[in-house]
Amino acid sequence: MITCPTCGALNDPVNRFCEQCGARLEPSGPVPSVAPPAATGQTCPNCGAHVLPGQAFCEECGTALTATPPPLGSGASPAGFDAPTMMAPAPAMPVAGSICPACGHQTMPGDRFCDSCGAALAPASSPSIADVPTAAVPEPLWTAPAPSVAPSAAGEPPMPTLIEAAPPLPAAPAAPVESPAPVVSEAVVVPVESPPPSAPAAPALDAQAEYEAKRQALLDEIARQDQIIAQLEQMQATFGAATPHAITLALDEARNARAKAQKELDALQPPPPPVDPAVVAALNDEIARQQQIIAQLEQMQATFGAATPHAITLALDEARNALAKAREELASLGIAAPAAIAPAPEAPPQIAAEPVVPPAPVVEPVAPPVAHRVEPVAPLPFAAPATPDTAVTVTSPPTGPRLVFDNGQGEIAVPVDKAEITIGREDPISGIHPEIDLTPFGGESGGVSRQHARLIHSGGQWSIVDLGSTNYTRVDGLRIEPGAPHPLKDGARLQFGRLTVTFRM
Repeated sequence: MITCPTCGALNDPVNRFCEQCGARLEPSGPVPSVAPPAATGQTCPNCGAHVLPGQAFCEECGTALTATPPPLGSGASPAGFDAPTMMAPAPAMPVAGSICPACGHQTMPGDRFCDSCGAALAPASSPSIADVPTAAVPEPLWTAPAPSVAPSAAGEPPMPTLIEAAPPLPAAPAAPVESPAPVVSEAVVVPVESPPPSAPAAPALDAQAEYEAKRQALLDEIARQDQIIAQLEQMQATFGAATPHAITLALDEARNARAKAQKELDALQPPPPPVDPAVVAALNDEIARQQQIIAQLEQMQATFGAATPHAITLALDEARNALAKAREELASLGIAAPAAIAPAPEAPPQIAAEPVVPPAPVVEPVAPPVAHRVEPVAPLPFAAPATPDTAVTVTSPPTGPRLVFDNGQGEIAVPVDKAEITIGREDPISGIHPEIDLTPFGGESGGVSRQHARLIHSGGQWSIVDLGSTNYTRVDGLRIEPGAPHPLKDGARLQFGRLTVTFRM
């Protein structure tokens, strides 16, 4: 026997390739013993024809060669063991009927490679080959010729060789062949599971996208129903009085479906536009600023009492109106206005002023001088800053162009010696001195820009131009575009920010 240097399996001496792994078999030490079989020929037990060593069947009569006579010259036991090991697989060859596809040599069952050329046998790893040795057919073929050679000393060795030949068959890994199959099936399952995670990302639509999708669906439905109606009407015109009743019903149904889709489209309302965070922040800042102004003015009003200057009262009313307007604008955006600053802290100063009254009785002994001082102590000096301006404007003649304030604060005469008169707020630091300064009339709290608008007198016609103001200029409630002159007529209502006046000519 020749041991395979790769897998260690035992092979016949005549094999050039291993029956288990197909590796080339190199001649070992006892290979020179092959010379005696070459010199000693084998004879067919049936016809007596000379056959070559290693042949399984006689070339003359086809009789199976059951045993190989041991070499006469050498009585070595290895030669006796080689004969049965070669004959054990030989009977299985006709049973399996496997032929090498490369050279046509018949191979033994269980061989995965050809003994002659070393080519791989296609059905080598199939389970059907493993079933062939287990069948009961080979044993009768083996036992039939065995009695003629049974007396030989080599009769017993074939049994161990058969047992040795059986282990390689189970050794053929059938399980590893099955193991790749699950791997392939798992690889197929993985892509099937991957698409579901992408599905939840699809319904990520905002209100605007949903509105557009629904509107487009209704438009498509209307277009589809129009096509159906056109086709049915064409059929109705073709058939005339013989129009099938089904077509008439289908036409009515299509018209009803179109009317329903059109009604849904008309009732579909677009979502409200998104609220600009900058606008909300500006309104909140305006509310907070007006609340601070109101708190300061109310404190001043509580301090002066009945002698509160008229300008402070007007400024307080303007601040309250501006606060209410900012709250309304914020509420129109669907956002709750911030809590108002409670004027409760301003009331305690009045209560604190009452305790100051006790010193008054102490002053009562000095009542005579106080009585003399009551006349000059009138609160007119405090009202003096506001009354002079008001007196000047009120005493101005009611002729010529002028701006009359709606809150009853007075009016301002429009200079007629200039063709262009700028309206705004004076800013000495920036060097801005408009011809009509609205600062004393609540221009700063009313949102009037430093250079808000310009009155133009040309050819007896008056017009106004907005100078890119922050809070715009409106004529009779309509906002005018910056830089575009707008004609004025007598009684036109002009609004600079939140300050409203009437233009009189």
